[in-house]
Amino acid sequence: MNLENKVALITGSTRGIGNSIARLFLENNAKVVICGSTKENAEKAVTKMREELNLTDDNIMGIGLNMKDNSSMKSSVDEVINKWERIDVLVNNAGITSNVSLLDSTDEQFMEMFQINFFGVVSLTREVVKHMKETGGSIINTSSMVGTYGSRNQAAYASSKFAINGLTKSLAKELGMYNIRVNAVAPGVVATDMMNIVTEEMKQGLLRMTPLNKMAEPTDLAGAYLYLASDLSKFTTGTIIQVDGGLVM
Repeated sequence: MNLENKVALITGSTRGIGNSIARLFLENNAKVVICGSTKENAEKAVTKMREELNLTDDNIMGIGLNMKDNSSMKSSVDEVINKWERIDVLVNNAGITSNVSLLDSTDEQFMEMFQINFFGVVSLTREVVKHMKETGGSIINTSSMVGTYGSRNQAAYASSKFAINGLTKSLAKELGMYNIRVNAVAPGVVATDMMNIVTEEMKQGLLRMTPLNKMAEPTDLAGAYLYLASDLSKFTTGTIIQVDGGLVM
């Protein structure tokens, strides 16, 4: 699945799932924009990848992206356009989670969750589409298994992912006229920092419910993003691909 000449902007790509996606895209000849919460974090990830994958500055760049600041998103997109003149793939992967009951939660916690997980995605996608509509492309959102059926003590997080699913399907219908495909990947239980907020009891319960009976590694998910970014999925849009070991079916 060659991504040669494709420029991919991947949020939340200094670690975890996003980092695995970036590595696989680079191995398939894409030009990749590593996005971190700060420029410093992004550059550290870029330096490590450059050394390990023998890359040049023409293969990879790093930017600091504040998902709560629209001006940061615009300037970041402009930086990419100035360097490579196009964005062919946008992976909206950055996000936060929580594990708190409704009675213990606050409106501010819900608002922050939606600001980063949903409104930030909307704002960045809008900035990218301003350019992508001229060339076509692929937008891939990171959803979650809880965006399908919810989760106890995760009302804010689950609601933000339900919103992402609705955004994915709606934008697929709206942007198809520009040859822009919009899809999502819904992970299950993955060995990332986000799992640290889940109790061991809950984690084991989820694993028992997973037919493959194991937790995914970030690399196990990257292939789904590669497929959606490549021309092999050129007639796939509005789809939410569940990569959860069979947990939701």
